[in-house]
Amino acid sequence: MLEDASNSELLAAWQTGDERAAQVLVRRYMSRLTALARARLSRKLARRLDSEDIVMSAWRSFFAAAGRDQIAVPDDDNLWPLLVTMTLRKLARQADRQNAAKRSIQTEVAFGDGESWPKVVSRDPSPEEAAMVTDEIESLMAALSASDRDILTRRLQGEELTAIAAAAGCSERTVRRALQRARDEYLSRQHTEPGTIRESEITQTDAAPPDQTTTIAGHTQVSAASQRSLPLPDASFDYSDVVLEQLIGQGAFGRVYRSRLADGQAVAVKFLRRNLWKNPLAAGQLIREAAVLAGLTHPGIVRHLGWGRTRAGAVFTVMELVDGQNLASWRQLGEVSLQDAIRCGIELGEALAAAHRAGVIHADLTPANVLRTSDGRFALTDFGFSQVAGEPLRMAAGTPGFLAPEQLCDAFGSVSDRTDVYGIGGIVYFLLTGRPPVTSETVPDAIAETLSSRPFQSVREIVEDVPARLDELIRRCLSKEPRHRPESVESVVRELAAIAG
Repeated sequence: MLEDASNSELLAAWQTGDERAAQVLVRRYMSRLTALARARLSRKLARRLDSEDIVMSAWRSFFAAAGRDQIAVPDDDNLWPLLVTMTLRKLARQADRQNAAKRSIQTEVAFGDGESWPKVVSRDPSPEEAAMVTDEIESLMAALSASDRDILTRRLQGEELTAIAAAAGCSERTVRRALQRARDEYLSRQHTEPGTIRESEITQTDAAPPDQTTTIAGHTQVSAASQRSLPLPDASFDYSDVVLEQLIGQGAFGRVYRSRLADGQAVAVKFLRRNLWKNPLAAGQLIREAAVLAGLTHPGIVRHLGWGRTRAGAVFTVMELVDGQNLASWRQLGEVSLQDAIRCGIELGEALAAAHRAGVIHADLTPANVLRTSDGRFALTDFGFSQVAGEPLRMAAGTPGFLAPEQLCDAFGSVSDRTDVYGIGGIVYFLLTGRPPVTSETVPDAIAETLSSRPFQSVREIVEDVPARLDELIRRCLSKEPRHRPESVESVVRELAAIAG
């Protein structure tokens, strides 16, 4: 029977002229590929593109390549990673075409009397101006060559052209040309509308009801459902209460600054990225994070103090300042001991258990969102994409290598407490191995690997002296089917404690 044949057998049968084999192959993957394509379409694109058409276009490319002997079924007989990659690339190309004539509309914020950042840096900036300067300078620097970045940095620090030329080992004319390139790049950015969708920024907004949203790989949109179901608190800070001092963290959604309040108290302040300042849903999501954490009191969860809004309309939240660093930075300093990795998993699980008892699922567990304090404790932060139990909301955010399969495709079920169980497994895996469970170089490849039937490489294959019990627990936490994971974060904590002895 063709239905029982392997993928390689079906492809071989099709290549010899059996069209029924192609039909079986398409039925085998069609529903999950369509669900994936639908999940990645933004609300605006979903009105113009049909997910089934995109998947069928991917199938046509697949069979065309197979007919030219350019495709071979992998040894494990699993076509899912390849089909996912082809579908996402088709989707990205369609998105590019749709946005070529009319780009996505996102209003750039205009603050004060319309001053640009070169004018702002000549005086003491307000909080929203300081956040804007960080955004624009960082974006500009990333577009320049290393030598031009060095020249612009020295110029912004007040060095004269002759001194810059001497330090760079070039002529003043070369310095002027570098500065002119930087000016041209800056001016070109003032006439470029943000919001172009790229392959790494395909975003779900319409998998089911139109106000459900999933964010991945840096492109951020926010759900209205989350704002309706949770009362938002009143602002508790004025923009004049806050002085930004140093950028200490950033992500796709916003940036975090070491700051001080008017009374001198040191705090952490989180601002939305500039292109989201006038997005009411994004602002509501940031305020919602403060509302979610207002009801959570646990030593392993960074405490929120409230939120405020600047004169320009930029929303910010104020949190306690944690003296320490995130796990990504800590792991870069060297290997983490087995005891510290287990203790991190335990403390993280205890904090998540408190959140789950309050009906909150974090759903964004990455090394950047877990802090190690100067006294060796671990604290959970960034609940910006959390889910309140009972809400019709499903979000995915952060590093694709740490996302659970159900955060990428609803064929695996919905986000639940066991999504955070997966997250604990991913964090401990990272601490022990120095890498995420999925190490693909591109977003489509990472999605394909996460959704494929292949298990992740075990910790003991990478680090030999890890106990078999811990390796097996991590493997179960990272099970692609949620029902195969431990039933709760509390059960993970108990198993980790038993392993610790």
